Amino acid sequence: MIKVGGVTEFLKVAVLADEFGVQVIPHSPYFGPGFLATLHLMAVRDAGMIEVFFMTRPACLWGNRIDVDASGHVAVPQGEGLGYEPDRDVMEKYRVA
Repeated sequence: MIKVGGVTEFLKVAVLADEFGVQVIPHSPYFGPGFLATLHLMAVRDAGMIEVFFMTRPACLWGNRIDVDASGHVAVPQGEGLGYEPDRDVMEKYRVA
């Protein structure tokens, strides 16, 4: 979603893909709001697949709430906005002065 210019542009790409019978499987190499927004867009489209960049990281703004489970699924956040508030302790720990 981030790489194509946001929600509106993502939806334009998705409509174009639908017209040509091409499945949209976005990749999101991010762990921040862009990833959460992409999850929501894919859920709205009922598209089912998203490529997730995996790495062991020392901290994550969302804790382990956006980790892929054993069956290969990621839960779509259900809270307000993008669904999760970032962990402020993590932001403070990695803040650049």
